[in-house]
Formats: sequence, structure tokens, C-alpha cells
Amino acid sequence: MEKKSFLIQEQFLVRVKSAVPTNVSFVDELADLLKISADSAYRRIRSETLFNIEEISLICKHFKVSFDPEIQHMSNKVTFDYLKLDDKKDNFKLWLHFLSSDIKKIGGSINNQILFGADDVPVWHHFFHRDLIAFKLFYWLKSILNSPDYADHNFDPAMIDDEMISTAYEMLQNYNQIHSIEIWTEDTINSNLKQIEYFFESGFFNTKQDALHLCDLYLEELNLVQKKASRSSKLIELGESEKENFKLYKSEVMIGNNSILANIGSTKIAYVSNNTFNMMSTTSADFVHENELWLNNLLRKSTLISGVAEKQRNQFFRVLRDKVEILRQKIILN
Repeated sequence: MEKKSFLIQEQFLVRVKSAVPTNVSFVDELADLLKISADSAYRRIRSETLFNIEEISLICKHFKVSFDPEIQHMSNKVTFDYLKLDDKKDNFKLWLHFLSSDIKKIGGSINNQILFGADDVPVWHHFFHRDLIAFKLFYWLKSILNSPDYADHNFDPAMIDDEMISTAYEMLQNYNQIHSIEIWTEDTINSNLKQIEYFFESGFFNTKQDALHLCDLYLEELNLVQKKASRSSKLIELGESEKENFKLYKSEVMIGNNSILANIGSTKIAYVSNNTFNMMSTTSADFVHENELWLNNLLRKSTLISGVAEKQRNQFFRVLRDKVEILRQKIILN
């Protein structure tokens, strides 16, 4: 039994190590986390000393890996990690930092990749302009979390503090470093436009121009994503477009929910959408495998519109821009 326990620990450590950025000392990170000496950390890494239950719990939470060596194939149960959200702004800030930390960790790992089945536009694309960041965060806080700080206020970018804006900018910069594959449909932009329409019809904009300004920003965003797709790179702002790290696909099949598969070294993490914009994640092997099969099947039925597929790409983005223009005209005429 003891020999099997050491084998399980070795397998567990393989997953943990793959989640550690290459520029971080695993032994130092582990020693700091468990509040033990470097020698004690080495003994655990070499599986000479077994982790106790409390240490396993700390490691799983910190490195966002699961510990399910035997039970994961024995039932239909899956363990997910997620950050509980309520109507407090400070808790929402923790969620932003939590998401930013995950993106940074993925970007800092070797062989990183994100495969994104996008029912909605991947949130990072919105984080290129302060006013658009402010609108997304304001909408979530007011309309989804019912935060009392925003309940009696119309949209005001100044109500989103600089810390949240900076975290959003940082997420975009880190996401731009990751190799990613995104699958969009012609409906992927719909929820974003519905949010503007809802705020406009509810009287949550101070002026009509505020709503039109956001429509202009969405057009700018679409132009930017199209440009990235044309160069197969998210690094165009940095003048590094020769580094190909972005593939965009168009799907005729309705996606239905946001689903993400991330590679962190040799570890794969599945993220699924929860409560509009929150995410749950798991490294449970069976669930990750099923998620990967579904995404790859969706990918096979989709059309690559990045790189040389200029005609298909232009047609696709024209449809999306037309949707924004329809909303613009509706706002102008009301």
C-alpha cells in the first residue's frame, strides 16, 4: 500500500510541476506554500516523504490541479474549482485577479495553448480600450451581480477604478502571448450587442451618444480581431506579427456555451462557463478528455478564416459589422 501511495504522489507531482511557469523555482514555491524548508520540499518532490492531506489541499488550490488518481474513473462525479461571486465589488476584484493569474500561468508555461469554443466573444478581446473595459465590468456588476454600489447609477466609466482597468489590460497582454485557437459563429457577438441594447432601453446611459460610442468601440474591436486573424498573430500591436499564435475558425454549428481547453505544460484544464461570465475549471482526466473530443469535433466542422482565407474572413466579419450597424441605427432612430 505504501509503495502505491508513493507512486500516486509521483504522478500527482508530474501534473503539479507542469503547472509551474518555467521561470519559477518549483522547490522554492512549494517550500513557501507549505511553510517548510527547502530540504523538506526536496524530500517530497523526490517522493521520499508523503504529503499529508492538508498539504495536498494547499497544493491543489494553489496550482489549480486536482488530486483524483483512483476515483476519477470510478464514477460520473467531477470536481471543479471556481471563485464564488457575490454583490461585493471587492469580491469581484478578486475574481479579476483570479482570472488574470490563470492567464498569466498559462502564458508562462511551455507548450501553452488555449482552444476556445466561443458562444460569446472571448472576454480578453474587449480589454483593449478603457471605456469598453469599463462597460463590461459595469454591466456585470450592475446587471448580473446586482452590486449595491451600482444599483442607482447609470453607466459611468469613472466608477470602474484604475485597479480593475489595469488588471483587464494585463489580462489582454498575457492572452496575446498564448497560442490560441478560437471558434466563433455569426451569433458570437450577439450577447455583447444585447447588453448595449438592454442598457439603452432601460435608460442606463446618460446620453444616446454613450451607447453609440460603445457601438463604435465594438466595430473597432472587430477590426482589430480581423487584423489579428489576417496575420495569424495577436502580437500586431507590438510589431511581432511574424510570430504566428492565433487561429480563428467560423462554425456553422451553434456552440451553446463558452468552453475552453487550456494546455499548461503537460497538464490540460477544462473551463466551462457559469452564471453568465464566471468560469469553473477542472483537471479531471475524463471530463477534460470529453471536453477535448467535443471541441476537436467542433473544430473539424468549422472553417479556418485566419491566415490566407481572406474571402471567407471578410465575409464573416462583414456579417458581424452589419449587426453592430443595425443596433446603431436602432439607437439613432429612438
